[in-house]
Amino acid sequence: MIYKSFLPGPLLSAYVRNYTIVHFKFNSEEPIPFKQRPPKSEQGLVFYIKGFVNLQNAKTGALQTPAPVSIFSNQMDKKHYHVSSEFFIFTIFFHAGVLHRLIRLPMVELDQNFHDAELFFGKELQTIHDQLASAANYSSMITIVEQFLFEKLKRLARESVVDNIATYLLNDPTEFSLDAIAKQACLSTKQFYRKFIERIGISPKYFSRLARFNHAYQYKNAHPNLYWSSIAHQFGYTDYHHLEKEFKEFTGLTPQQWITEDQASPERILQLR
Repeated sequence: MIYKSFLPGPLLSAYVRNYTIVHFKFNSEEPIPFKQRPPKSEQGLVFYIKGFVNLQNAKTGALQTPAPVSIFSNQMDKKHYHVSSEFFIFTIFFHAGVLHRLIRLPMVELDQNFHDAELFFGKELQTIHDQLASAANYSSMITIVEQFLFEKLKRLARESVVDNIATYLLNDPTEFSLDAIAKQACLSTKQFYRKFIERIGISPKYFSRLARFNHAYQYKNAHPNLYWSSIAHQFGYTDYHHLEKEFKEFTGLTPQQWITEDQASPERILQLR
């Protein structure tokens, strides 16, 4: 069993943030815990190699079962991931703007759903899916995916300074000023906002808020003895109450309640993370 991220090869590092492989099994006769997935500012391509997942919107209860190979963009609602007893996936997480450059559509058209990737990349994805399912090991899987990506990236649309700024915000979202980043892009605030929505799918400010929230709770998971007030200060929140307000908006829970629920996810129970 595994839950691990791998860095791409040097030729793909400008396009791919990481590959994440998840493979675990539960006893089919026992209840399988569901994973609480918070809103996230991320885009990618996922291969469901074995098993399936039902995505349930925590607010509306709406369900979606993604296609065997799916693309996804920013998720702005908390979701419950209900997985099969055996669950095996390979996910490619792209750098900001790369998915837009690949499919050449405004990201807002993807909304919050997972979409059948064959509609964008063709039937060859079924061949890649089958190759991944029969691969000898995880290294072989990465090789298969990178060979596929090399061909697709040859025809990639041009990069934009907006993509670079989105990547910067994703990595360091602690300070945000729309006027400042628009100036950095040599665009008016209105032009930058429009291009950001087109290429990333959500507003720059909301993107930055999502990134900061995810950094904060992941840092708490890695440093459980730190006080929340210290984490709030470290990630640029005005105080703990500001951080708590963000957590409640994104998850419906206080920071500590969210961490407690996150510890009950399948990969935590199996001690894969």
